[in-house]
Amino acid sequence: MAPQAKKGKDQNAEQTRQTDRRLGRPSQSPLGDLAAAFLLLSRLPVFWHSFDDDSPPDFVSAQWAFPAVGLIVGGIAGLVLWLAILLDFPVIIAATLALAAMLALTGAMHEDGLADTVDGFGGGGDAETKARIMHDSHIGSYGVMGLCLSTIARIGLLVALVEQSDGWLLVIIMAIVGAGARFQVLAMLRLYPISSHAKLGMLTGRPTVRRGLAGMAIWVLPLMISVPQIGGAAAVVGATAISLWLGKLAVSQIGGLSGDVMGASIILGEISILSCVIIALASGYGT
Repeated sequence: MAPQAKKGKDQNAEQTRQTDRRLGRPSQSPLGDLAAAFLLLSRLPVFWHSFDDDSPPDFVSAQWAFPAVGLIVGGIAGLVLWLAILLDFPVIIAATLALAAMLALTGAMHEDGLADTVDGFGGGGDAETKARIMHDSHIGSYGVMGLCLSTIARIGLLVALVEQSDGWLLVIIMAIVGAGARFQVLAMLRLYPISSHAKLGMLTGRPTVRRGLAGMAIWVLPLMISVPQIGGAAAVVGATAISLWLGKLAVSQIGGLSGDVMGASIILGEISILSCVIIALASGYGT
């Protein structure tokens, strides 16, 4: 879809939501929130809810459900990893298949955001130049390096995870990692402004405290049950630190957040949370 057409569609959707509120029409239901979140952050089919021009998806209302998408995406990837191990695949092949499953489920949109962010921030120049680089469909050398290094890190961490857990615990941890990584988007939207160079008409809106707490509960509660005490706390602190750092960097580079930056935060969040969980399990804090 052309940027102008997409922007116009986003504006029309927001106008429709404002009209609904003014006329007292019902807001989007929790199931509608889940559907909107899956439409935005995955390629999974949404069969339990439908939208149309008169009732477009409200992505702001759906912000609390972003971690729920991660639970499913991460859980499916965990199942792939577990089944590959049960079928006696080499661990590195099993880890690669699990990562491939995540890419298929999300359309690699977060990896694209990471590559664009690294290209833009590493490209030099002023904020407008950086934003233009990020909007370019071609990938540069910085983006290639970012994708290669993050892919190596993720596969290596999945291999290490297999050495520290198995069975359903493997699946649960992968689900928690996916949920926690997507919660970082809520944290960043709460703390930092949207860049004037970003095309985020569908997401402009600061998460309310209630939405933030609901999203946090989706990943923190399972985390604390599965990896209690120091391990769970370290994962929360590590992921939060990544979000704070990347958000401040985005403000200094392009004046605020963009879709690419938030995609990058999901990848870096996965790496950070998984690293903390593996260290906790290896140290005996997860038992």
